[in-house]
Amino acid sequence: MNSNLDLEEVKDLDKPDPNSIPPSSMKVYTKSYDFVVDSLVSQIERNEISLNPAFQRRIVWGDKKSSLLIESIVLNVPIPPCYLAQNSDFEIDVVDGQQRLNAIYTFVENKFKLSGLIIMSEFNGRFFHELPIRVQRQIRSHTITCEMITNESDPDIRFEVFERLNSTPTPLSAQELRNCIYRGGLNDLLIELAGLPSWLKFTGRREPDARMGDEELILRYFSFYIHGFENYKTPLKSWMNNTALEGKKFDEKQIAQLREHWLSMLDVCCALFEPKECFRRPQSRSINKALFDLVAFSATKIQSNEVQKIRTHFRKGYFEIFDNEDFDDLIYRAIDHKSRTQRRFEIWHEHFKWLLK
Repeated sequence: MNSNLDLEEVKDLDKPDPNSIPPSSMKVYTKSYDFVVDSLVSQIERNEISLNPAFQRRIVWGDKKSSLLIESIVLNVPIPPCYLAQNSDFEIDVVDGQQRLNAIYTFVENKFKLSGLIIMSEFNGRFFHELPIRVQRQIRSHTITCEMITNESDPDIRFEVFERLNSTPTPLSAQELRNCIYRGGLNDLLIELAGLPSWLKFTGRREPDARMGDEELILRYFSFYIHGFENYKTPLKSWMNNTALEGKKFDEKQIAQLREHWLSMLDVCCALFEPKECFRRPQSRSINKALFDLVAFSATKIQSNEVQKIRTHFRKGYFEIFDNEDFDDLIYRAIDHKSRTQRRFEIWHEHFKWLLK
């Protein structure tokens, strides 16, 4: 079974969104540091530097590749700098170099034996603590150059830097990056909700999207729910980043309320539609993100004890709205433009004014 979330392809317009806010006036502040390995290991142990769970979904270096990095350190071979970012709580996220830092940390913590070494083959099969004391000291005192994006930097620019320095063979998606940067209550909730059977039955899969497409769609829902479509701003990526940033500080009560709203919305959708037709255009098997926004918005307004009363009327209106050519275009092309998003909601509201009073 394909692990990717099946989303309908969206056609872009030739021109970018004229309402999009450019990042030209935003600034990024960086500092260069030379950290000794011993200091890096200590900071990782104290969770001051996060080897983030987002990377656990992808293939990490094997013992052989990690061993070759350790050998390079002992041989004093230059290692590319790592890029770090400091958040508002002065925690440090790894932007680029996570695999290198993970290899160093796990070896010093005696998590794997060296293997595949050619130049220093006498060390093959040894844990860190089994190396000569001289070599252990050499590794612990080795310096790793790190470029730090400080927390004085604008959050949107910080995210842009993350994207540009994201140089893994399979670059992280926008939501995977958010999972690295915006750790906290809301982020944990997104992961929880993405794996619930009540959501997965709408996607037709047994497990969440490996690239966190489910989490991104749920964050999209919360962004509209919390801020309202009338306050929508572009670029969409920045708007969702702001919601993710706010969500870092949500308390347990706020998280519980959001969970309740999401689950209630799904219950209503389940009563209105068959799972394979919900959030989709007629005859389409793929979820349409624009329709997801609209249907989820309406479902949030419907009380569960009223669903059966309005089901026939709602479904009739739902399938009739596709006869509106302007609406059909607005859910198929450039769905994230500000004016087009607001116009889409306006048409939907007018069509369902009997429901959305």
